[in-house]
Amino acid sequence: MTFDGRKATTLFMLILFVGACVIALGLPAKAAFMPLLVCIPGSLLCAAQLVLDFRGDDAEGRGKDREADDDTGKSETEMFVWLLLFTAALLGFGFIVGGPLIVTLFIRMSSRETWQRAIFAGAGTFAVLYGVFVWLLELSLFNGFVIDWLVP
Repeated sequence: MTFDGRKATTLFMLILFVGACVIALGLPAKAAFMPLLVCIPGSLLCAAQLVLDFRGDDAEGRGKDREADDDTGKSETEMFVWLLLFTAALLGFGFIVGGPLIVTLFIRMSSRETWQRAIFAGAGTFAVLYGVFVWLLELSLFNGFVIDWLVP
């Protein structure tokens, strides 16, 4: 059983999500709702992925294809770049603007889908974020530092 970058990333994300859940439990109920809404499913998915990663080692054996390892390393690096871009977009432009924008770019550039599908995904992201969180749940989402600076 080996411990590689994929497992380390999954373990790190699991610790991050569980830590955020623990911190959120100390907040007032209304303030804790959003972190728990994100972190509980994230924790469950990370735990499931970690189980699959460790079970995959036993099922695959030691004879992995070298080309597959190179592709995995490249795709992991690309995902880290996209994770940084997502973080920058959300911090800079907030959830309502940055979320749909970065989803559109991700679908177009990383998934190599058409602009029509990418714009549809971005519009769907906007509809979910605005429709569910702002309109239905009446929560105020983070606007982003750039938006707050531009619009006083």
